[in-house]
Amino acid sequence: MRRPYVVLLLVVLGLAIALTVVGRLHRGTQTPRGESPAAPAPSVAVTIEVKNGAIEPHATSVAKDHEVRLTVINHDSRIARVTLSGYEDRVSIPPLAPRDHWTGSFLADRPGEDFAWVLNGEPAGRFAVTGQHLIEGHR
Repeated sequence: MRRPYVVLLLVVLGLAIALTVVGRLHRGTQTPRGESPAAPAPSVAVTIEVKNGAIEPHATSVAKDHEVRLTVINHDSRIARVTLSGYEDRVSIPPLAPRDHWTGSFLADRPGEDFAWVLNGEPAGRFAVTGQHLIEGHR
């Protein structure tokens, strides 16, 4: 008579363990109640060109929190080293051989007009990120 109760106890324990594991796995994929999953950042294409030792266009601007799909084209006859000051940790453009190009992307989430396109170590253009400068809830 004890044997059916032992089997029933083992079945109940097995189900409890299985439901616990499934519940923990499922919990990691849910968003908190009342919140929707984050939408992907809007995207904008920016192309800059190196011509005659200068960057064209001289000034570029994007809205804050947009993904920038950046293309850099070197039309010069010598190697071009282009960086974006203020975003060096996000954008790493390799040296471009003559008539070469590079494409990459980064999130423009640092608002301001103090960013510069740097060509071969010298400022050669402006990059501005427009939009809300204050983080919500901070003044």
